[in-house]
Amino acid sequence: MKKFGVLLAGLILILSGCKGTVELPPGLVAQVDNSFLVMDELNFSVPEGFDEESALALRKQVINKWVEDEVFYQTALKEGFDLSKQEEYLIKDYTRSLLIKRFLDSRLNMEYRIPEKEIEDYYQANRSQFVADKDEVHLVHLLVSHRDNAIFSEISGSSDLQAIIKKYYFDEKSTPERPNGDLGYVRTSDLPKEFINAISGLKTGAISKPVQTEQGFHFLQLKHWQKAGSLYDLPQVHDEIIIRLEKKYRDQELERIHRELKEDYHIQTYLSKIQE
Repeated sequence: MKKFGVLLAGLILILSGCKGTVELPPGLVAQVDNSFLVMDELNFSVPEGFDEESALALRKQVINKWVEDEVFYQTALKEGFDLSKQEEYLIKDYTRSLLIKRFLDSRLNMEYRIPEKEIEDYYQANRSQFVADKDEVHLVHLLVSHRDNAIFSEISGSSDLQAIIKKYYFDEKSTPERPNGDLGYVRTSDLPKEFINAISGLKTGAISKPVQTEQGFHFLQLKHWQKAGSLYDLPQVHDEIIIRLEKKYRDQELERIHRELKEDYHIQTYLSKIQE
């Protein structure tokens, strides 16, 4: 480590003594001629939550990619390449949108407190908007890759498939392709025919017999069957109503801010010109 420090110090002295060189910035992690990548910029490309080994590997990839891109970029500049007017406009427009977002985030209320009474009133006033257009079923699903008579017997006598999933840690083996646990509401048209056959005769809360496929044995607990044309209960659409009301209040607040700010500006449009 000491030898590396001596070599680095010598390299910096050599660079600083060369005519036309620039001072190296702190936190330097990569350089292509007089263009630099520093640690703060590198960290922008590494999301939080990675373990140390994965984060290090990703940082190395980012550095290598930055060097590759910078070589291409500098060569493009040397050969006279430039952005088109449209590309310059897109960059300007993107920069503007980022600044607008930061401004509005500082002005708009981000946490609207919606009273339950208002949610209930909205539901009652808009019941026609909360009608199922297709059959949907609320399911709990478990996939067991091989026959296990002890588990199968326990499931047959249970009324809570989710509890069994957690008891045997099947939820930790869940993947998007093979989900274990509460699936929420799923359209029956999206389910395999074998699943529909298995749940068609079930009472609400009952667990199906095992359905064998190439993946293994599937168990399905029917929590609710929402028939096409039926009204969703309030708890089913509660969160959606909150989102709608939050958007309503945000739009009203946005309109108020815009209306007040417009008074400080001279605004003129020339619509006749776009009709020429």
